[in-house]
Amino acid sequence: MHSLSVAVVRRHDTVVLRPHGDVDHDSAHSLTDALRELERRPLRGLSVDLSRVSFMDSAGLHALVSLDRHCRDRGIRLVLTGVPEQPARLLDVVGLAGFFAIRR
Repeated sequence: MHSLSVAVVRRHDTVVLRPHGDVDHDSAHSLTDALRELERRPLRGLSVDLSRVSFMDSAGLHALVSLDRHCRDRGIRLVLTGVPEQPARLLDVVGLAGFFAIRR
């Protein structure tokens, strides 16, 4: 098991979340927790750089869907970047590949 850390980079009114490790049942909350801590200042965009995610399960997908819903409710644009093979395959298998804005 790889633990998950989430680096947060703020660029003006845009935030980049960079999770590193496994996004699974034990750690997926770290993504949504990181965003909630940032809400003190207005955001226009959120990018989640998944390039350092080694594994993602259904809890990770749920966290991404929750982030998307949270962002849509507030008029924030969410983009996934650097999606590795395993999470990309998972998104495809469950039919969510077209749900998210994904930048390669």
